Amino acid sequence: MFSLFFNPWMLLGGLAVASPILIHLLNKRRFKIVEWAAMDFLFEAEKKNKRRVQIENMVLLLLRCLAMLLLALMVARPFLPSGVIGAFAQTRQLERILVIDDSLSQRVLVDSMPAMQKTKESVKELLRGFASSNETEDWVSIWLTSDPSQRLIDYKPLTESTLPEILQVVEQIKCSDQVADYSSSLGELDRYLQGQRENVGRAVYLYSDLRTRDWNPLANQDAEAAPKNIAKRVAENSVGTFVIDTGGEPDQNLAITGIRPDGLLVSDKSVSFLVDVTNFGKQTVNEVSVLFQVNDSQAEYESIGVLGPGKTETLVFNYFFNRPAPTDLLNDNSLSKSRIRNFKIRAEIDRQSLGEDLKQDQLIEDSSRFYAARILEGIPVLLVDGDPSAISERSETHYLQSLNVPGTGLAMTNVTVSELETVSLADYQIIFLCNVDEASPDRIKELTKWVEDGGSLVFMPGNRVRAGTFNDAFHREGAGLSPLKLTRMAGDPTMSRWVNFEPGPQVHPSLRIIIESDASSLGRIDVFSWWASTMDENEIGKSVEVPLRLTDKDNSPAMIDRTLGNGRVIVFAIPGDGDWTMWPSSPTYAPVMIDLMDYLLGQSKEASTILLGDTIKQSIDLSAFSNRATLRDPAEETVEAVAKPEVAADTDAIIQEITFENTGRAGFYDLKFQRHDGGTESTLYASNYDPQESRLDRLTPAEQTENFTGKNIQLVSGEELASQSIAGSNTEIWMQILVILFLILVAEQMLAYWWGRKR
Repeated sequence: MFSLFFNPWMLLGGLAVASPILIHLLNKRRFKIVEWAAMDFLFEAEKKNKRRVQIENMVLLLLRCLAMLLLALMVARPFLPSGVIGAFAQTRQLERILVIDDSLSQRVLVDSMPAMQKTKESVKELLRGFASSNETEDWVSIWLTSDPSQRLIDYKPLTESTLPEILQVVEQIKCSDQVADYSSSLGELDRYLQGQRENVGRAVYLYSDLRTRDWNPLANQDAEAAPKNIAKRVAENSVGTFVIDTGGEPDQNLAITGIRPDGLLVSDKSVSFLVDVTNFGKQTVNEVSVLFQVNDSQAEYESIGVLGPGKTETLVFNYFFNRPAPTDLLNDNSLSKSRIRNFKIRAEIDRQSLGEDLKQDQLIEDSSRFYAARILEGIPVLLVDGDPSAISERSETHYLQSLNVPGTGLAMTNVTVSELETVSLADYQIIFLCNVDEASPDRIKELTKWVEDGGSLVFMPGNRVRAGTFNDAFHREGAGLSPLKLTRMAGDPTMSRWVNFEPGPQVHPSLRIIIESDASSLGRIDVFSWWASTMDENEIGKSVEVPLRLTDKDNSPAMIDRTLGNGRVIVFAIPGDGDWTMWPSSPTYAPVMIDLMDYLLGQSKEASTILLGDTIKQSIDLSAFSNRATLRDPAEETVEAVAKPEVAADTDAIIQEITFENTGRAGFYDLKFQRHDGGTESTLYASNYDPQESRLDRLTPAEQTENFTGKNIQLVSGEELASQSIAGSNTEIWMQILVILFLILVAEQMLAYWWGRKR
């Protein structure tokens, strides 16, 4: 009401009130006084009615002034608190909106009680205080920060009769595994308040543990979208906003923040897994033990001696994935088709290693993490021999085939050039063309599409290759598979002179282990002959890299790495046999080739780990599978979905995408497809907590004061909340003013007419 008198319309109204007074004063000075004898008799008669006439004129003047004031008040459209209106009418409409933080951090113990339980007790006590009878017209809405679009209770009357049902809903609230999105939930509340119903006020009660990560703006976030600023806008549009502190000071917490393999996930090979452990607290923790388990196998343990505050340590666990026996492949039809096995991997902090001081790890749920390992039953490699020989040692693929031994994870198939025309490219992920210079146009087109879809092709040209034929088939003036255009065979066939390898400044993944172990080893490899070539130098650093050159006068490229679509093309300037170089028989050959195949296979790996709440998307080939798939979540609940084309208009697409949203539970998700031949295929996903949710540090007292001090907003504890009161909603009264104005104008006219006739 104080601000009402500073409304511009009220200021104009104040000036308008003076107009009847001015008219009255001017009318008194309108006549000229003339003295004459009969005036004495008239003065005597007037004295008898003067007092009555003055009172009548004063009443009319007051009514006219009041009319002008009410006219200005009506145009200003004032509001009155419902508490004032309630003194004259039995209405007190107020919607009490409760916004509850149900994120993972609400599971932290506060005074030996989970923060969420403390929150629910505070909410129930608040509701009981408001639902004192069945005549109250308070309303209640309950929102959760994890999903503001779905309200637990939406504008429900708060009375003694409805209270038990509302309390039951509150008691059933459970902590979500997902992150509290304050920007979205408060933004939704802000939009809701701006569309207020008439004669209804809103009081907001925001239950929060005041975690720093929830309230501070995200990186590159607009300041207006920061939760603290939205909260202040919410307060301005409400009759009162209370931020209730449900958290506690303890913020010591340990978490598993990552699991990742170091190398390819292949059977018949030892794979290293890196497990990250982070101390999110402010105190150093000693002797933290971590267990690592694959499926139901025996758990392994590793320890961290000292883990400082804010530090992350990485533990290494090794696991050997045995290749299934042939009988297992026959019995498991899905495995024989997909060549992939799914393994559930779990890493967890051993809380027993913390002893009695469990306060070092306040949040239990983030002390474990999951990884879905998709183990390939051998790397499918196709070797195409362009110069086969009955003598194995003379074969172009002899040295490559020697790598096909236990421990490498390779599963090689050797074919001739003519057999290349009929093999299924989809059965392989890496193809070596050894001393091959041609293929049919259709097969080259299929090879190009295979690479673009994620395959890896390796050229190793030798003495059977004809430069013109090779260039026409594979270079095609820069539009083909090979980035190199072969020109001539260079070097010394008599092997009396040689050059050596020279690694580039950027170490290629296939050369990393060799260079790190012995940086000069490749420089000691003798190369007697090689293919001289030309290439588009502008592509170097873009789609093409030259990780290995020769020490000849032209510094010729010895190895080219080209990105093509989702796949890669590797071109060597030397063949795969030992005719032109001593490299295949040197100790460096096998490590480089194995690492090269690991690198090439790594290009096609799909992510199997997602964050809670993320969407699972999986491509499906409708030529081999049904368009329906079933997903089983960590709680063993299943849901079915239908594949849809990635481009809505392309309904005839063979490759479509199947989508499952709202992965709201931490753990493993098993996605099953039905093949047209009756078999099934499974793909495993792991869903984990956002590592940032493990940060339990709270806003400082200064930040709390800054964020929650302002118009209509204040920070209170659960105990202090009971002493707070809200006056009610603001009620607009312009209609009532209009009625009063009409009655006053009618009364003024009638009195003026009646008194005028009497005079």
